[in-house]
Amino acid sequence: MHSVFARPKHVRRWSVAACVIGLIVSGCSTASTTDRPAPPTTAPVGGTTTDPGTTAGRPSTPAALTISTGFAIDDLDPLENGFWGNEFGYAELLMKPTLSGVPTPWLLSSLTNTDATVWVLTLKDGITFQNGSALDAAALAAVMDYQLTENPSLASTLAGATVEATGPDQVTLTTAKATPNMPNILAAEGMFTIYDQAAYLKAKGDPKALITAKIYTGPYVVESLSPEKAELAPNPTYWAGEPGLSDLSILFVPDAQARILAVQNGEADLALYPPTAAAVTFQGRDDSFYLTGTPTGPTFQLVPNTKDPVIADAAVRRALYLAVDYTELATDVMDGLYEPATGLYSPRVPWAVETQHTDLAAAGQELDGAGWKLGSDGIREKDGKKLALQTLTYPQQPDSDTLALAVQAQFKKVGIDLSIRQVPDIEAEMTDSSDWQLAIAGNGFVSFGGDPITPLQNYLRSGGSRNFAKVADPELDSLIDTIAVTVDDEARYAHLRDLQKYVADKAYLGYLGMRLPNVVVGERMKDFQVPTALLWVTAETVVTN
Repeated sequence: MHSVFARPKHVRRWSVAACVIGLIVSGCSTASTTDRPAPPTTAPVGGTTTDPGTTAGRPSTPAALTISTGFAIDDLDPLENGFWGNEFGYAELLMKPTLSGVPTPWLLSSLTNTDATVWVLTLKDGITFQNGSALDAAALAAVMDYQLTENPSLASTLAGATVEATGPDQVTLTTAKATPNMPNILAAEGMFTIYDQAAYLKAKGDPKALITAKIYTGPYVVESLSPEKAELAPNPTYWAGEPGLSDLSILFVPDAQARILAVQNGEADLALYPPTAAAVTFQGRDDSFYLTGTPTGPTFQLVPNTKDPVIADAAVRRALYLAVDYTELATDVMDGLYEPATGLYSPRVPWAVETQHTDLAAAGQELDGAGWKLGSDGIREKDGKKLALQTLTYPQQPDSDTLALAVQAQFKKVGIDLSIRQVPDIEAEMTDSSDWQLAIAGNGFVSFGGDPITPLQNYLRSGGSRNFAKVADPELDSLIDTIAVTVDDEARYAHLRDLQKYVADKAYLGYLGMRLPNVVVGERMKDFQVPTALLWVTAETVVTN
């Protein structure tokens, strides 16, 4: 969501908008598509979303799968690390992201909104947690009610919402205001993580007890968890049938090259988050392959700390985004494995506005007007102080360093001296420290579930849970609040366009590029279709040797 980014504990990629693609690998090729995803939409008020059903082949002899990732799973606490569960098959969400951007039921059999503020959630029959307890309406209401209070993202997104069991398999969620993006919220990582609330409260705070408690519903059960890896086994009582893998291992390997070598040495099947710059090294190899998918949104934010004395000036911020050569970053620096960022959203969605372009002359004018004059050494000065800025990068996303080096050279053309500081946990640095000016972070602006509203509330609204830029603007808050309750699609799109123009004028946030979703795979996985959401393992995942 996820960004896309060892994600540090809460860093979200980011990522990009959502889709779910079952991983099916056999002796034959997997199905693939190059179609562009449809724009994200939400279910109409008064409508019902039902489960269309899925089928998946099973190999005659299930095989194990090993994934190498840069992000360590600290523990199984759903409020701290819950988003990992649905990515790696040990937890599930109420709704499932899809390629079209319209979520479908996952643990639910249906989702119906009887009016703009009332949603009826009906569970599928026979779902149990991995510990054997039933996921019925009472259990679902308990976990949702707890998270509405304890999950900061939900506390802000659904402030004032209430939930109650209204039948043996039915829960009614009532919101304080219209919430047209509810299907997307229920399909979003970091929102309603589903687990056994009673068992969780007994094990909370004890990592080993959380493993033993088996609180999730997914097809794979975490048997052990260490700083180096997680070992998972098939859930023998999985509600949807026998899982397709014999075993699942998740290796935590912070170094990107080491992840790739694990695939090339036969120690892993997938290496997640490979550096884009490594793509050229796979040409002609038959032991490993660099695969890409379709981007559904910008990937790497250039985050300004608006509380920094220099960055606080909107003219300086506007100059930064005008000085970036987005086409150069995508086509030259990233060898065509990116698409140029044109704004906060992909140009494929109906509400997108092109707000980013390169104009060095305009950048210079903004800086001149702000009092930053070119010095004899080509670096601007004001009141005897050089215009020397610093950006944060992080090793879990090697592209952040590649982009930073390129932006460093681009900024110098307009008289800005940019230095680079790599930090081990970029989200913690942006959240807990005020001693930073810029950051390059792999955070998408459409949620894992295909939702454009919640990211606005989190990243740009005053007090938002991911408002790293520290934006506090009542006019922007009002616009976000209006978007959040506008049920009519076209009216909501119009407000979204206005918001993008406003954010660009204030230069509160911008993007450096749209990375093609990527992964490195071994020989038996060469037909793998790269998901644009991060559902690396599902119940349908099968591998044959």
